[in-house]
Amino acid sequence: MLKPEDYILSWTKSPFSPEIQSEAKIAYEEWKQGKTSELVDSYSIPLSFGTGGIRGKLGNGVGKLNLYTIGRAALGFLSYLAETNKNPSIVIAYDSRRMSKEFAEISAGIGAKLGVTVYLFPKVTPTPILSYAIRYYGAQGGIVITASHNPPEYNGFKAYLSDGGQLVPPDDSLIIKKISNINDWNLIPNIKKTDKDYKKFVKPVSDVVFKTYLKDLKSSGLLGKTKPKVKNHLKIIYSPLHGTGGEYMAKMFQYFGYKSVFLVPEQKKPNGEFPTVKYPNPEEKEALALSETYAKKRKAPVFLATDPDADRLGVGVLKGDGEYEYLNGNQIGSIMAAYLCEKKGKSKKKTYHLVKTIVTTDLQESIAKKNNIKISNVLTGFKYIAEEMKAIEKKKDHVFLFGGEESYGYLPVPLVRDKDSLSSALLFIEILAEKTDILGYLNQIYLNYGLYRESLYSLTLEGSTGQTKIKDSIEALRNSSLIGKILGGRKVVGVLDFERQNASGKSKSGIFKGMPKSNVIQVELEGNAKLTIRPSGTEPKVKIYSSFASLKKPKKVEDIPILWEKLGEDINTAEKEFLKLAGLV
Repeated sequence: MLKPEDYILSWTKSPFSPEIQSEAKIAYEEWKQGKTSELVDSYSIPLSFGTGGIRGKLGNGVGKLNLYTIGRAALGFLSYLAETNKNPSIVIAYDSRRMSKEFAEISAGIGAKLGVTVYLFPKVTPTPILSYAIRYYGAQGGIVITASHNPPEYNGFKAYLSDGGQLVPPDDSLIIKKISNINDWNLIPNIKKTDKDYKKFVKPVSDVVFKTYLKDLKSSGLLGKTKPKVKNHLKIIYSPLHGTGGEYMAKMFQYFGYKSVFLVPEQKKPNGEFPTVKYPNPEEKEALALSETYAKKRKAPVFLATDPDADRLGVGVLKGDGEYEYLNGNQIGSIMAAYLCEKKGKSKKKTYHLVKTIVTTDLQESIAKKNNIKISNVLTGFKYIAEEMKAIEKKKDHVFLFGGEESYGYLPVPLVRDKDSLSSALLFIEILAEKTDILGYLNQIYLNYGLYRESLYSLTLEGSTGQTKIKDSIEALRNSSLIGKILGGRKVVGVLDFERQNASGKSKSGIFKGMPKSNVIQVELEGNAKLTIRPSGTEPKVKIYSSFASLKKPKKVEDIPILWEKLGEDINTAEKEFLKLAGLV
């Protein structure tokens, strides 16, 4: 790892343009004066791999996304694949963002220069289809250029291995080391599409890939027994939020007999400026406003939206009063989990598995256990769910059933190794077609398995000072005596430190088995409640996740609203008290 001044100075010479060199020299003068600014950080603090690879704002410098930092990541990753595999191949996809196509093409060119066969998607493509394509081609890896749901000024680089899942230990550290060791920017080849190597090694991904995905989806066991006539008339409103999902989702629903799908016209075409939304994020109610407007106009029972790379799915469902309920990621995932567990839980021939992250609702744990489904908790990041899938696959008569995380990512099929909004949307609509009343079904889930409510509090702290504050806050909690403290009216009964892999109080250390270390602290409270704090792996944020079970179990549907409000109050109080303990307020 170079020193900050070395990173800055490396941008003051070849191969960079005179304009970039001049800007880097200004950053160096400011750095010498001890100034902290976005300019200094851009040239002195390199982007690092997190739960989702590299993600950052577009711009100049080692701390921004540009042709050089993307090229550096691609060169390190592809060199690793070339050195560890005979006749390696890779699949590359990209979303609708600024520079996505250019970043994909420079990555493809670097692969060609190294003699790696590259299958490049010819148009914007959902991330889950990239994951599927890696497995389809038997490739050794994959790259997708995306910044998921971030604002327009962001982009990113996500790397995948041969199973179709993102980088996990031990490969991740070896690849990161490869990337970090590239300190001469002149080493990054700039291969154009007209070059001989590019023409020889870069091939377009065939349309057959998506057609085969649909066939595999058909035989995956997701489909219910709803009559074609019902499907044909079920009105569905869908928005890809200017991203990759539009054409793919429309074709998928058509393939499975849903003829009344309406795409939000203002948002159906790929556009990296995301002109109609503040954030192209299906977790944000504002992003789904147009979908709701069209749903009301067309009297549709449901609207769906996906983020730009179409791996996350947001849902709104019609209520009795004509308004729409925006379901959160835990609720959507729990509806899918309950439906699949209730469907497969009686099987005596096979052992089914549900996998969730440690910050996803424990309602899913209750659902799994009551239906005789194996449950596993993994670290945050879908790559850990994919890794668990790999382990399940090796066991005879063991089958992956469902995986999910609270951040609107779900996977109900084993043919992909990342969150998949396409198969998830299909499953959700199949449940709606069968049950007709999704909110009624959700209430039955609460009555059968327990009433749980969750919350996510995110605090943005940008720059080097922000990173220091995040680190210090988690360290302060790590070194505090938390057992017995009261948060949200509930006593702390246990603490799990995933970095030191220590369990105190009533917490059990068995959860750490097979888990890599991670800078996460989870506080367990009486009455089946949890608070979890972790730094974001892709954004300058610290996140606090809450999951509280109701101390009083609802006996009838009418009990749920009052208990729900009480849970909200308890969580709100607990978050404030926890932030104070961490020194963040």
